[in-house]
Amino acid sequence: MNQIKPLLTNLPKRGYLAVGLLLRLFLAPFLSHPFDMRVFMAVGAAVARGLTPYGQYVLQDIFAGTLHPHLYGTMLGIGYPPPWGLITGLMYSFSSAVAPNNLYAYVLALKIPIILAELATAILVYNIVKTRIGEKVASKAFLLFLFSPFIIVVGTVWGMFDILALFFALLSAYGLHSNWRLSSLLLSVASVLKLFPLTLAPLYSVLLYKSSRSLKVAFQFFLFTVALTGLFTIAPMIAFGWPISNLYNALVYHISTTNPMYYSQTAFPYGAASPLNTFTFLNNLAGETLQLPWVFFYLWIPACIAVYVLLLRKRMRNTGFVSTVQWSLLLLLTLFTTRVWVSEQNLTFLFAFLALSVFLQNPKDLGTIHHLWMLLFSFVMVHVPVIAFFWLPFPWTLDAANSFADGPLGWTRLLLMTLLTISWLALSWHYLARKLRWWS
Repeated sequence: MNQIKPLLTNLPKRGYLAVGLLLRLFLAPFLSHPFDMRVFMAVGAAVARGLTPYGQYVLQDIFAGTLHPHLYGTMLGIGYPPPWGLITGLMYSFSSAVAPNNLYAYVLALKIPIILAELATAILVYNIVKTRIGEKVASKAFLLFLFSPFIIVVGTVWGMFDILALFFALLSAYGLHSNWRLSSLLLSVASVLKLFPLTLAPLYSVLLYKSSRSLKVAFQFFLFTVALTGLFTIAPMIAFGWPISNLYNALVYHISTTNPMYYSQTAFPYGAASPLNTFTFLNNLAGETLQLPWVFFYLWIPACIAVYVLLLRKRMRNTGFVSTVQWSLLLLLTLFTTRVWVSEQNLTFLFAFLALSVFLQNPKDLGTIHHLWMLLFSFVMVHVPVIAFFWLPFPWTLDAANSFADGPLGWTRLLLMTLLTISWLALSWHYLARKLRWWS
């Protein structure tokens, strides 16, 4: 804890922090993703009333006191462990106490944890880089994470909370070799917010074994992380009497998901930053459904295992934080390359670990980072598409986005998504291939 505390208390460039905060507070109430935000709004209201975050909610009943043409119909609950549902419930209670039936105040409240996490992550990255490289490079890293359009659009604008999970994952990676128990706790917190960081647990266990030569420590780290993630998931369900079956149905699709539950709700497009989004484009072009062989749904599992085995077999002279960043980057890139479905918000992890790798090992290679965030940002703008973020103040924008996505020119959006995905994958793998010599 003594090693981590300075990373959060040393505040850099407070004027820039204030600007970053004000920018986010200006954008947050008015812009959001039309599907995910309505889910979070419904879940927050339900949880605040003692209901499960894994139910089905009739929007016009929940928001009867606030008229809006898109707060109508039935929405499913969250597809994550319960902590995010509890957070949304807390934010609903806060918003209702301050500004009852005010949709903009409620949306802003739901984004407060996200905004704080974005600022905290920028501070964390600054202090990590400053400690290891110096003030000049650290300032560049700080400004990048504070003002990167990609980070802002998937967090503050969209309303997704991957940055919150990333914050705890970065803390876990940094403290892995100095305090593995605290690192395990932090990684479990990240995993109970977004499940995919749990794939880092076996990787970090192997890294601990490489550095300590203790199988006991390695197994303890893995078991503690899995057990704590399970505890943080099940405990709220028991405490509030929520049905476990609903939790199972919400989480099981993470194993082989193509996100069918989204398609059952609406024709509006959803996150598909996987290279297999090519099939979506081909299906649209051919006017028929091309089915992937079932093995593709589980390809990410042996792919991640291959990374664990590669690390276990590799002789390493350095097993410190830089090595942890490099191997985390390799694992995450492997995961996102082989998953059938990848939400673009998840790529916040890829962006952060690749940026850290550059800042810590080759600070002059900033072009790679800037090209990556531009590709990822462009993907979001095309995929959502961007006009739909304005659905709350301007309801017609959602109808316009749907009409375009489902219309005769919708194939152009799918083509651009495929090209952008191939581009960011090629950029990331090319960078990683050039840095292989640093993994020894």
